[in-house]
Amino acid sequence: MLFNILFFILLGCSVSWFVTDLFLRLKIGQSIKSTSPQHHHTHSGVIPRIGGVGVISGFSVIYIACFLFYDANDNYSVAHFAVFGGAAAAFLLGIADDFFTVSAKFKLLAQIAIAIGAYYCGLSIERLGLPFTDASLHFGAFSILATILWFVAIMNLINLIDGLDGLAGGIGCMLMVLLAYLAISKGSFIPGVLALGMIGAIVGFLFHNFPPAKVYMGDSGAYSIGYVIAALSLLNAEKGAVVAALVGPALALALPIADVSYAIIRRAVQGLPLFRADRGHIHHLLMRLGLNRTKTVLLLYAISLVALVAGLLAFANEGRYLPILLGAVLFVLLLVIRGQKISLAAMQGYLSDSLGSRVDIRNAISLKNWFILEAERADTGSHLWTDYHFILKKMGFCRAEIYLDGLHRSFFMPESPEPNSEDIFCMSQEIRGHLDGRLVLYAEKDNCSSRRFHLLADIALEAWSEASSHWLAINDTPLTFDAVAEPSQNYTAQKVRNSYRPTY
Repeated sequence: MLFNILFFILLGCSVSWFVTDLFLRLKIGQSIKSTSPQHHHTHSGVIPRIGGVGVISGFSVIYIACFLFYDANDNYSVAHFAVFGGAAAAFLLGIADDFFTVSAKFKLLAQIAIAIGAYYCGLSIERLGLPFTDASLHFGAFSILATILWFVAIMNLINLIDGLDGLAGGIGCMLMVLLAYLAISKGSFIPGVLALGMIGAIVGFLFHNFPPAKVYMGDSGAYSIGYVIAALSLLNAEKGAVVAALVGPALALALPIADVSYAIIRRAVQGLPLFRADRGHIHHLLMRLGLNRTKTVLLLYAISLVALVAGLLAFANEGRYLPILLGAVLFVLLLVIRGQKISLAAMQGYLSDSLGSRVDIRNAISLKNWFILEAERADTGSHLWTDYHFILKKMGFCRAEIYLDGLHRSFFMPESPEPNSEDIFCMSQEIRGHLDGRLVLYAEKDNCSSRRFHLLADIALEAWSEASSHWLAINDTPLTFDAVAEPSQNYTAQKVRNSYRPTY
């Protein structure tokens, strides 16, 4: 048994490591989008998003070996075919989004289609077994809706936590350990082997992804790992009574579920798009407290490991020890809340300020989108910087300084406070991309709160970063102050560019 476990893990790991390393050495798949700067990620520089290729390759080899050399009588299980078929479909959807622009609506519809395919192949949630009792909740006609929600939620959950080197892969690997344990303990051979293979595939990818990362898994890796987690959870369930599919994985994913839930609530209150990336996730907060990337990801691994133990306790000895662990977790949370001096008045102040900033945030996002489109019409980098003045003033900033490619530019509003004044907010941010630089923004304290200022400054930096990537894609040259746009290839586009006038 031990030899078989090690064999599948090492095989998946070797294939994943080799394929990822080969793609990196040959620079295969490094399109403009895959190598464009990821503004809200924690690395500096440009990282290709091709790690999903290694993950799906390692998993594919395990799947093929499983059905060629072991338990041939199980080859006729449509559900087992659906595990790999759905993972492949999720990978293709992700790889399209990694290299091209795929709208959020299309991705959601494609994920729903993948989930429906899994449902009709037997990977379904028919009834929910209630823990610690013999009762169960039958979904009936709503079974397909529960199944779709499960698959779509897990795929996007893994993708949303992929903001720190090694984080999403490590948590996904821990959850695969739980799924492998559940399958092996029940004598389910195929689900156990596939889980072991995915463990190996993720570990092989983590050799290239652990801080400092040389590659990201991208949407292709996140969607495929998320799909396999959701599918194997359902395979571990007995006759559609989903206890293992929901309780265990949900506990093991407690950290990312809480982080993403808070992020969605935070964005909804502030008027931000629900799936917009930001720097408010728990790993961003820990790094702002002084932890480096390695220490941050190890701390989050430790927390996830505790959650994984909780997932195991949900089944060990009929879950008798689970209430004790949950009680201990609640006690720790209460201590944290007390230590942070979180009061009802502070929460009310936060909510009031967030609701009050909704109009400003929506306006800032509209200005950001307009500025990105202006990169198509601007004839020089200097003129685009002039347009940037316009959106910064509209966002409420009174001063700005930018350092790019060894050059410095600045602007300020008349009668604005001096940079070192106590009446002014100041925020300095790194510009990450093909040309690294620094952006320093200032705003008067009378005009906004500290929280609102930092959020607007983040949107302003995002506007410049995305406009720079758009300029590079159009003109095949990095955006600098001296950059000149390439002549358009068609008459209409060139006529639009000729009519461009910078906004002073």
